[in-house]
Amino acid sequence: MTDIQTNEKLNFIIKLKSKSLEVIFDAVPVGLMLVDERFIVERVNQFIQHRTGKSYQEIINTSICDVLNCIIKQNEEESDCTQCTQCSQCALKTNILKVFQTLKPIEEIEFGNNNFFKDKSLNTWFSLTIKPVIVDERKYVVVCLNDLTARKNAEEKLAESMKLKQQFISTVSHELRTPLTAIREGLNIVLEGVAGKLKDRQREFLQLSKRNVDRLSALINDVLDFQKLESGRMNFNFTSANLAETIKDSAETMKLMAKSHNVELAVKIDSQVGMAVYDANKIIQVLNNLLSNAIKFTPAEGKVMISANVINDTVAITVADNGMGIPKEDLPKIFERFYRVQRPGKEIPGTGLGLPIVAQIIDKHAGTISVESELTKGTSFTITLPLKGPQEMDKNKDEFLERTISK
Repeated sequence: MTDIQTNEKLNFIIKLKSKSLEVIFDAVPVGLMLVDERFIVERVNQFIQHRTGKSYQEIINTSICDVLNCIIKQNEEESDCTQCTQCSQCALKTNILKVFQTLKPIEEIEFGNNNFFKDKSLNTWFSLTIKPVIVDERKYVVVCLNDLTARKNAEEKLAESMKLKQQFISTVSHELRTPLTAIREGLNIVLEGVAGKLKDRQREFLQLSKRNVDRLSALINDVLDFQKLESGRMNFNFTSANLAETIKDSAETMKLMAKSHNVELAVKIDSQVGMAVYDANKIIQVLNNLLSNAIKFTPAEGKVMISANVINDTVAITVADNGMGIPKEDLPKIFERFYRVQRPGKEIPGTGLGLPIVAQIIDKHAGTISVESELTKGTSFTITLPLKGPQEMDKNKDEFLERTISK
C-alpha cells in the first residue's frame, strides 16, 4: 500500500469517526455549544438549533448572545457581547467567563432567564454545566444547557397545590375545634347527671359518642401539630430545666391510663439525669405519646418501663414494654405520617400521626429516636437529647467545620 493510499484510508477513518461524533453530539437531548474566549460559538447541536429557530450556518461563528437571541444584546448599541452593560448580571455570561479564568468546570447551576430563545414571555429555567477544553492548543468551553422549565413549572404547581391543601385542612380543623369542644362539654354535663339521671343504656350510648368525639379531637390536634412542624411554624421554647422532673411528670400523667388498662408503669431515672436545655412541654408531649402507645399495645398485667441515663453529653430516654410488638417489615414505616400497623382482630384507635410528630419534635431538639421490637415480646423506643440543647449542637458543628476547613 502506497503512502497516498495510507493517507486516504486514514482520512476516511477520521471522517467516519468525526461523523459518528457529530451524530452523537446532535442526539444529546440538551443544548450543547462549543464557545471560544471571544464568546463566539463554533459548534452547536440540534437542540440549540431547534430552540433558536436558526440553522447551523446562521449560528456558527456568531456570539453566544446572538445565537440565543438574547434580548439584552438586541437592545444594546455595542456589537461585542462582552461590552453589554447588563452582562455582569447574566448567569450564563459570568459563569463562562469564570471557567475561562479558572479552567475549573462548573456543574449544574440552576437559573431562570426570560431573555433567551424565541419566546420572551415565559421565564425559562436551565441547569448550566460548563467544561473547559483545549482544541488545537486553543481554549474553549463546552456549554451544556438543560431546560428545566417543565420540571420547575410542575414543582411550582405542586407547591401551590400543597399550600392550598394545607390551608384547607388547617381551616377545616380550626373550624371543627369549636363545635367539638361544645359537644364534648355537653356530653360531659349529661354524663355527670347534671341534666337528670341516666339509664344504663343511655349512658352507654353517650360514652360511645364521647369516645368518638375524643378521637376526632385528637386527630384534629395531631393534624394541626404536624402541619405546624412541617411548615416550621411551631414555636419551641428551649430553656434550662430539670429533665428528671419532666420525665416524672409525664409518668405521673399516664399512671391513670396505665391503671385503667391494668398495666404496671415503672420509672427508673439515673441520678446523673438533671438539668438540660429543651422544650419541656414538647418533651412531655413526646413522652406521653410513647407511654400512651406502650400502654395501649401492652395486654393486661403487662409492664411498661420508662428509664433515663446520661451518656457523654446526651441523655437517653427509653420507653419499653412487653406487649404485642411490631412486625419487622413495619418498623421502617412507623414514622411515616398516617401509617398504622395492621393488626387483624386487634385494631387499636389512633391517628397515625403520633410517631411522625414525635420524630419531628426530637429532630428539632437535635436528638435521635430509634426503635427495637419483636412480635409478642415487646417494643422499646429510645430517644436521645443533647444536654446543652440544639443551639449548642449547631454551634459545635460550625466550629468543627471551621477547624476542618482551616487545616
